[in-house]
Amino acid sequence: MLNNFLAALNDCVWAFDVNKQEYLFISPSIHAVTGYHAKDFQQNTGLWDEIIDPRDRHEVLSASPKTDAEDWLDLTYRIFTKSGKIKWVHQKKRYYFDEQTGKQILLSVINDVSDQRQINFNMKESLGDFSMLFNNNPTPMWIYELPTLRIMKVNNAALHHYGYSEAEFLTMTIRDIRPRFDLAKFNEYLYKKAIPESSLHGFNNAGVWRHQNKKGEIVYAEITGHEIKYDNHSCRIIIATDVTEKVLQQEDLKRREQFLTSLIDSQTNFLVRIDADYLFTFANKWFFKTLGCKKQDIIGQSFSDMALPEEKEVCEQAFKNCIKNPGRVISLRHRKEDDDCNIHWIKWEFIAIADENGEVNELQGVGQDFTQNIEIEKEIKKASERLNSFIESISDSFFILDKDWTFVKINSAFERITSRHKDEIIGSVIWDIFPSIVATEFEEAYRKAMDEQVSIQFTKYFKSVNKWFNTTVYPVSEGLAVFVRDITYETQAQEEIVWTKNNLEALINNTEDLTWSIDRDGKYVYMNSAYRKRIVETVGIMPVEGDDAYAHSGHTEEINEEWRSYYHRAFLGERYITRHESPNPDSKESSFFEVSFNPIYKAKKEEIIGVGCFARDITERLKTEEALIEQNERLKNIASLSSHELRRPVASMMGLLNILDTVNFSNPENKQIMEHLNTVIQEIDGVIRLIVNKTFIDSRFPL
Repeated sequence: MLNNFLAALNDCVWAFDVNKQEYLFISPSIHAVTGYHAKDFQQNTGLWDEIIDPRDRHEVLSASPKTDAEDWLDLTYRIFTKSGKIKWVHQKKRYYFDEQTGKQILLSVINDVSDQRQINFNMKESLGDFSMLFNNNPTPMWIYELPTLRIMKVNNAALHHYGYSEAEFLTMTIRDIRPRFDLAKFNEYLYKKAIPESSLHGFNNAGVWRHQNKKGEIVYAEITGHEIKYDNHSCRIIIATDVTEKVLQQEDLKRREQFLTSLIDSQTNFLVRIDADYLFTFANKWFFKTLGCKKQDIIGQSFSDMALPEEKEVCEQAFKNCIKNPGRVISLRHRKEDDDCNIHWIKWEFIAIADENGEVNELQGVGQDFTQNIEIEKEIKKASERLNSFIESISDSFFILDKDWTFVKINSAFERITSRHKDEIIGSVIWDIFPSIVATEFEEAYRKAMDEQVSIQFTKYFKSVNKWFNTTVYPVSEGLAVFVRDITYETQAQEEIVWTKNNLEALINNTEDLTWSIDRDGKYVYMNSAYRKRIVETVGIMPVEGDDAYAHSGHTEEINEEWRSYYHRAFLGERYITRHESPNPDSKESSFFEVSFNPIYKAKKEEIIGVGCFARDITERLKTEEALIEQNERLKNIASLSSHELRRPVASMMGLLNILDTVNFSNPENKQIMEHLNTVIQEIDGVIRLIVNKTFIDSRFPL
């Protein structure tokens, strides 16, 4: 009875005895679906499991109907035919208890659902006349089925962009274009949005995801989608806008900003920015730490008000000179009182920064506290302005013009970029509603595409909205279809990178202090002019970025090993300052440097990617300190001579003067007293000569 029922079905079916593990019946139509005959499956009962696509095998084999349920279990997945072709099949299966034989039987009904002609027909029915927006769109698009996630249709842009053929795409699910390391995150997103259950309705922006093309290259795509229905199936149509260049630029800008912030925070000079009204807009951590003030007490306050009242005019005059001479370094010295009422002498070097119109928009300054004769590093550094907020990402906008140049359709993205409502645009002639594009490259491209029936793509700056657009124009049956993509951010970001790099290098190279950084492999990443000059003087080699920093450390392996230990400490996360002796192999004299080592971190300080170094020559300062110590020793000796050697003859002189007969100078005893006085005077003169000799022993510091 069961066999008669199964044979009557037109679909491909089979019945499988669960207990004996053998097929009871297989319809001949199995050959049309798989290329295998029924006897192949009877001889190898595991053949069906073997031809399931490995991408779907685990999910299919783990899904099994309940033995006591009457409902059919529905599955859609891919199989390999005998010829190696991939097909999509729909399987319905359930358990059946045959009361006549007492057997537990697994029933399966198989349908081939790979017919692309039916898919194309259904898509045309679903999209109507606007199917050309799908096929001709320059942005990759596809349609996938719910809940199987299999790709049903792709446009030409997707084929070109991802490198797969249409046949290859149609054997894939939307999981297959993701890199393996993103699948867990993608599956979590599908579960959260309940996409396989068709619970996500209407338009949806899924954000930016990583895709992988046929070559294995990573592509960043912004995914937007909308639900559609055809052939009584729930599907979603997807637009995948390539934002790879934008994402990579954002990451590069972020790394540069992190590097700049690290350099600023590790700086031991004062770094400030002041606007044209002399108000603080930025000060670094060393400024606040040294002067004991807080950010909220400084930012927005006048620089001149921070100086002593009698020096306010001096500060303002220096700023006026700076603004009058953009690009020229202006020096300033003034006194500053900290929170503990201690006076700090500070010397500054200011430079005015002008915009592209020559207008000065800010002053940048490097300051050094020299109150206790300690020269702080003179590193001049421009802190990059905080990058402007990223332009809100929008999907490509499009509009359709008829042959009379009248708008017949626009999307919401076009409304946003034009700041006009849909009702205001539809039915209007493009030249009337947007007269600013008349006699421009926009009009020239539109008319050429219309007259010559050719596709045109161009990039142009649109002055009225101050934006850059990449425009693609296609001739269609109605007239023209125009796709517009806003690329303002990419263009401005590139200009900002160049501007930031040029200003940063100008500041860092405007100092005699040595500045350099290395990566984890000990290779130079950056060097200022002062460092390059020092290396040439020391080892006779002009270093360049990418050179081995250890090779330029010194003339001996001992010196090289010393520098390796310096860098190693910084790579372990230690930020410190050390004193280093650098001998000159020719003159045999040594120079002394105070060197600061600062780890450079990747995002969120999770990984150290390099070391930034700052070195200041302190040789003259050490010589001065040594001379002062010698001077103090001489003063101690003079004090000792004065208190001991000079006191005795002076006491003798005072005693002789007391017994001198001042009434009768002719007293014979006075002659003897005078002789003693002469002896005492000679003794005092000898002591004085000894003091004079010790006083002028060093001509640099005479007492």
